[in-house]
Order: sequence, then C-alpha cells, then structure tokens
Amino acid sequence: MEYSLSILIGTIVGLIIISGFFSGSETSLTSASKPRMHALAKSGDKKAKLFTKIFNDKEMLIGTILFANNLVNVLASAIATKILIEITNDDGIVYATIIMTLMILIFGELIPKTIALSNSDKFALKIAPFMRIIIIILYPLTKFLNIVVALILKIFGIDYKTINKEELSENREEELRGAIDLHGEHPSTGDEKEMLKSILDLDDITVGSIMISRKDIFSLPSTYSLDELLLRLKDSPHSRIPIWEKNPENIIGILHVRKLIGLKLTDPKSFNIFSYCQKPWFIPESTKLDIQLMEFKKRKEHFSIVVDEYGEFLGIITLEDIIEEIVGDIDDELDVLKVSKEVKGIKKLSKSSYLVKGTVNIRDLNKELNINLPLNEASTIAGLVLYESRIIPKKGQVFSFFNLRFEILSKKNNQLIVIKITKKK
Repeated sequence: MEYSLSILIGTIVGLIIISGFFSGSETSLTSASKPRMHALAKSGDKKAKLFTKIFNDKEMLIGTILFANNLVNVLASAIATKILIEITNDDGIVYATIIMTLMILIFGELIPKTIALSNSDKFALKIAPFMRIIIIILYPLTKFLNIVVALILKIFGIDYKTINKEELSENREEELRGAIDLHGEHPSTGDEKEMLKSILDLDDITVGSIMISRKDIFSLPSTYSLDELLLRLKDSPHSRIPIWEKNPENIIGILHVRKLIGLKLTDPKSFNIFSYCQKPWFIPESTKLDIQLMEFKKRKEHFSIVVDEYGEFLGIITLEDIIEEIVGDIDDELDVLKVSKEVKGIKKLSKSSYLVKGTVNIRDLNKELNINLPLNEASTIAGLVLYESRIIPKKGQVFSFFNLRFEILSKKNNQLIVIKITKKK
C-alpha cells in the first residue's frame, strides 16, 4: 500500500506539473507579440515561423491546450479522490475537492501563468516546438471535439465561423490604434504617435476635405505671351500652375514652371503655352486620401484637379497636402501662404473665442481649436454653418451646435466672410 500510495502521489504531482505547462503555454502563446513574431519569422527565425504557423490555426491550438489541460486536471483529481476516500472514507470527496482545487489553482494556473506573462515572447518561442508535436498527436481527438462544438452551436443558431470581414478589419484597426496609444504614452514618442494615427485616418478622409479651394488657387489664362507669363511667375512660389481657357473654371492644362527655365526663343510670338503644359488629371472630391496617395505614387504625379459629381472645378490637391496630413505642416522660405505655424484665417480673441474666416478648412480648425466638428457634410466652416442652419444666415445672426456658438460677423452676398466661434463652458 505504501509503495502504491507513493506512486499515486507522484503521479498527481506530475499531472499538476503538466497542467502548469499547458496553462503557461496558453498564456505565453496568446500573449506573445504577434508583430514581433512576424518580424522574427521574416528574418528567418525557425521557432518564430513555427509559432506563426501554430497561431494561424488558433482554433486548433486553443482546443488542444484546453483538452490536454482538462484531461490531466480531471485525472489528477480522480486519483486524489481515490486516495483520500481510502484513507478517510466518505469525507475523502470533500478533502480531495479542497486540496486539488488549491493545488491546481496555485501550481497549475497562477504560478505558471504569472511566469509566462513575465516574458511571453521568450517562452512562446521555446514552447512552440513542443506544442507543435502535441497538436499533431492530439489532432484526431481535438478535431472531433471541434466538430461536436460546431454542431452544438449550430443547433442554437450560432455560426462562429461566419465573421463579417468589415467588422474584423475595424477590430484590427482598433487594436492597432490601441497599440499606438500605448506606444505614445512616453513624451518623446508623441510625434510618432500622431503620425501613425494620421496614417490610419487616411482612409476616412476625402480629398475634398483638405483640397485647396479654387478661390485660393493661383492660375493663369492660356492667352498670356511669354513676357506676360514670366512677369506673373516672377514672384510665384508654385512649380505647377493651372492654365485656363475662357474662364478660370475651365482648366485645360498644368504648366510646369521648371520647363521655362533657360527658355530662349528667337521669335517670342511663336511661344505656345500648351507646349509646356501637361494634361490635367481630374479626380472626384469623394476620393479617399489613402487611394489618392497610392495613385500619386503609381502615376508619378504630384498634382491633380478636384471636381464634383457634375465635373465642376472645385480645387486642387497635391502630394504635399496629403503628406502634411501625416507629418503636419511643411513650411519653407517660399511658402508665402503660411506666414506662421498657426492656421491662416484664425485669430484668437480670448481663451474661448476666435475670429475665423469662412474659407478655413474644418480639419485645420479642429486641430487649431482642439475641437471635433464633423467632416462629412462640408469642407469649410462657412459650409458647415450653412448646412447645420439650413438657411442663408444674416449678419449678426447666432447659432449654437456642437457645443459651440457661431456668430456671423461679416457676409458678402450669400458668402459668409468672418465667423466668431466661442467655446461653451
């Protein structure tokens, strides 16, 4: 009896150790950094490749661990119950329940999982080869259990394999945003955090939201002679100029100023501006920034004309405009439109009040005032006021929406020139 008792107690101890291995394996494999493992796998790390292969079939991995872990826990509890019943008769069940619950909880769950969490990446790489062997050995049983679970869930109308791809994509984006927020908690990584978040926002922003409005565009008529053209370009900071015919809204070409450098004509009257123009590239205002950025790269272009659904000229967008959405404003000595780091057209009156030109872009206003006005209905603050008020406001009229107060200070015809915006307390 003593010999067999020692064997049974040793078996229980061994089973609890195995239980701890499976518990720690589950924690380390599910907590390991997937991006780091992916990077290691791409660099040629064999264990990282094995981890990636195992984790790609998460259903089989979790099923194998749960099956094996519960098997050893139940077996250890059954052996302990047998021993204690023989020693204490009917009270053995109570003692076995208390003792095995504490043993499994402490040595089979808490300690292994705590150790695994302390360095999950390291343990995951070490455990992956062993788990691969166990998955292969238990594959028939695990596969059978997964089929049974799927059938039971189907009876209750639950098909866990049917996943909305769009919802899955959103969840992954939320996970990535959360990782960026954690990465950006340190003050030194604040700029990196904003840049990464801006990249994720590109697929939500249309070119119409950040384009340069046609009212603010420097363009030239096609009828200019060479001397007239050079005179107008003398103080221009732009390298590409829209060229129009008959009216400024009829853009027929894009002049590359660089092509005129060193140009010498024996007969200036023979100058034809179209010889130095490129065919304009028209894009709809609803185009998303991520798509437009890829199109700029694909076509090796830096400049495009934005039109509405009827083909009417609305403005222009450049590669620099999209890059600025990611990295912030890029100023140079020729950027005369940006006289400071502050958004042009916004004047601070007090801690909560601002004078804003109606043509100010809503995205720029949101950043400058640290507010969150919607971007879907209008691209400028004047357009948003018109949309929300549903009327043509009069001078002096006041509106309140989005927890802000909008007062119309200046108006010309139907155009809102200056608006006073006050933050409500």
